[in-house]
Amino acid sequence: MNKNLRIFLLSLIFASALWLYISLNLSYSLDVSIPIEILTTKSQALTEEIPNTIDVKVKGKGWDLLNILISKDLKYSLDISKLKKDSKIITEQFVNERLNLQQSVSILEINPDTISINFDKVFEKLVPLKNNMVLNLKEGYSIVGNPVLIPDSVKIQGASYLLNKIKFIPTEAKVINNVNSDIQGVVNIKDTLSNLIKVDLKQVNFRYKIQLSAEKNLEDLLINVLNVPLDKEVLLIPPKLNVSLRGGVEQLSQIAPSDVIVNVEFGKLENDTLGFVIPELIIPDETSLLKIEPQKLQYIIKSKQ
Repeated sequence: MNKNLRIFLLSLIFASALWLYISLNLSYSLDVSIPIEILTTKSQALTEEIPNTIDVKVKGKGWDLLNILISKDLKYSLDISKLKKDSKIITEQFVNERLNLQQSVSILEINPDTISINFDKVFEKLVPLKNNMVLNLKEGYSIVGNPVLIPDSVKIQGASYLLNKIKFIPTEAKVINNVNSDIQGVVNIKDTLSNLIKVDLKQVNFRYKIQLSAEKNLEDLLINVLNVPLDKEVLLIPPKLNVSLRGGVEQLSQIAPSDVIVNVEFGKLENDTLGFVIPELIIPDETSLLKIEPQKLQYIIKSKQ
């Protein structure tokens, strides 16, 4: 029994080795992606995107292709520090070098077949961050004030004409559900132009203030008429108004009628052709205006005796 099993196993191994030998002597095609690592000096900034990989299709015997498959590191370091501006590189030159291709292996396709290298001097600029986070609050809760990013801006480096086009740098999209209390944490900065633009930070802190949502009515607020000439007086109809604010419970509890400022500019009355004016309101931070009554004010301008 043991002898028969040994013979069977040896036969199986021999058959498998024979099959493998025959298979590896056949021709195949293989798709390979070679990652590109860009090496620059501190004074160089790329002005055009360079592909992250070179995609190659090769054809050859299985033995030769096996050597490519078992290669541990196919990354190609592209050092542009010694290149001139507006250079072009034929990728086939270093594909052969990186893959160490045998003569029996042929290249069927290379994408891209050339790489354009354009660079300029490095400039830097401070730009604000754009918050791409989304908070889904539990029912009855609201965000008090504006979310805080710490820091709220980042320093970027790159070619000057690219920096001029960038108005902000976004954070990564991040969704947090079922929020019913103050929340803080860390969010990554979105890196979409890593070959062209360098950002001095990878992540920033965020902070949101969350409270139970409420409304507060403030009645009979006085209206200020600004910049009235000394020889004029203005009568507003009505002379007072009511407003409704929304905000967090704690925030609204501390707001008094004097915290809401209602103004009307005399110049608007002089230039009015409709017979009414809309007042301007200054409300406390971290609140929003729900309603104002009345929304329009009539007026009478009189000359002083």
